[in-house]
Order: sequence, then structure tokens, then C-alpha cells
Amino acid sequence: MSYNGGAVMAMRGKDCVAIAADRRFGIQAQLVMTDFQKIFPMGERLFIGLAGLGTDVQTVFSEKRKY
Repeated sequence: MSYNGGAVMAMRGKDCVAIAADRRFGIQAQLVMTDFQKIFPMGERLFIGLAGLGTDVQTVFSEKRKY
């Protein structure tokens, strides 16, 4: 599969953080999905944002679930 996600961005404020990601999934102008998850909880106060090759995102997330 050579479909890619888009972008993930995070920023930190004085007493807050914000994580944003688009939900696009496709290749060039071809759109496959508009609800592809890219931000995943890793703990109570920890999140990870993954963008890039869709299979890599799914693999990292499934490996994370094992621990």
C-alpha cells in the first residue's frame, strides 16, 4: 500500500498543549478516506501523532497496543 497520510502538528502553551492532524488518506489527488486516525493515546497524559505511509501508522499503533 502506498497511500500516505497528511500532516500532524503540535504546539505547547504555558499551561496547555494542542495536537492537530488532518484526516485525509490517499495518494496525490486520489482521496481514499477522510476519517483516517493519526493521533493515538499512549497513556493518561501522553499522545502520539503519526503521519506518513498508512501501513506504517497502522503497524506502529498495533505494536503500541501490545505494551
